[in-house]
Amino acid sequence: MLTRISGRRAAGGEFRRALILISIIGLIYSLQNFRPGWVPEGFWGSYGLPALLWGGLALVVLRSPPRRAAAKRKLRNFFRWLALICALAGAGAAYAAGLLEGFGKSPYDLSGTGILVNICYLGAMVAGMELSRAWFLNTFFRRRPAAGIVLTAVGFTFFWFTASRMAGISGGLEAAKFIGGTFLPALSENVLASYLAFWGGALPAAIYRGVLLASRWFLPVLPDLGWITEALVGTFAPAFGLVLTHQLFLEESPGARKYRGTGENPFGWIATSAICVLIIWFSVGVFSYFPSAIVSGSMSPQIEMGDVVIVKREPDAGIKTGDIILFAEEQMRITHRVVEIGADEAGGPLYWTKGDANKNRDAAPVLPEQVVGTIVYTIPKAGWVAIWTRSRSS
Repeated sequence: MLTRISGRRAAGGEFRRALILISIIGLIYSLQNFRPGWVPEGFWGSYGLPALLWGGLALVVLRSPPRRAAAKRKLRNFFRWLALICALAGAGAAYAAGLLEGFGKSPYDLSGTGILVNICYLGAMVAGMELSRAWFLNTFFRRRPAAGIVLTAVGFTFFWFTASRMAGISGGLEAAKFIGGTFLPALSENVLASYLAFWGGALPAAIYRGVLLASRWFLPVLPDLGWITEALVGTFAPAFGLVLTHQLFLEESPGARKYRGTGENPFGWIATSAICVLIIWFSVGVFSYFPSAIVSGSMSPQIEMGDVVIVKREPDAGIKTGDIILFAEEQMRITHRVVEIGADEAGGPLYWTKGDANKNRDAAPVLPEQVVGTIVYTIPKAGWVAIWTRSRSS
């Protein structure tokens, strides 16, 4: 009887502590997104008060009864090293993409004072977030890790962007940019952090998040990636790290193999879903966008052979002089710039086009029914695989 009563008291204490943690997390989110009138402006409203709340959140967890991570103690260092490798690989992938698309100056304050303030703010945020993440996972989701990893990942994903960012979405292109360039990378990063927190505890998750944040906040030059490249790199790098971590963990801990194929692995369907969303998005034309590989150099230097262009299906009425369009001519699809818009005998539009690298404009005008869409984005060198595959199959 005493054991049952003490168990109930412990469970009640856990739920009360969980309510406190959720309340603090909700307060932090409200401060950062809705800025109540009592919140001070400037430094204390943007950095000081949130850092204190994140630190308070970490303190509440540290003063709670400890919760052991799911993996054995001898594997803790294993997860810490994997977390570091995943973070360095993610940052490296972004900088590798920057070699193709370019770099820009960091928007963060890199003065001595600015770096110190950001270290304090980010340190408190990472400590509070990852300690609470690990506590929730190992307190309430020990038997259902998939559900816990998904819930904590989705919940903390909303700290990666503001509520006003979501509210400001208008139209398909804005939705595409938000889902691909912001939401999916944030979700992917949080799934990996939650996986690390469940098996290895708060420290591996904090190492992973801390290294990534340091690469984004404390370096003077950052990759200047377009939203499509950001979507690909930001989603696939954590997904790959998740798969790698899980497979290596299975090799190190045979006891963890019971999670294989039981429906309890969160990474399989999450990574697959993200990949499928991106593939379907670009291939089928969700939001009226689809990719096309460039097989000639007629638009050099703006678009080179081997690049992939993102085409927006657009009514011919929206085309204007200077636009680059994709149009069909016999069995080919050609990407050229509109240099003049004429009219046929019935008053309908005729589009005179020219390749930027060509001396003369094309011999015949493009009819409205030939127009496939307009070019809105270019991914350098991403189409060589498709070109090689076509050449081998022909």
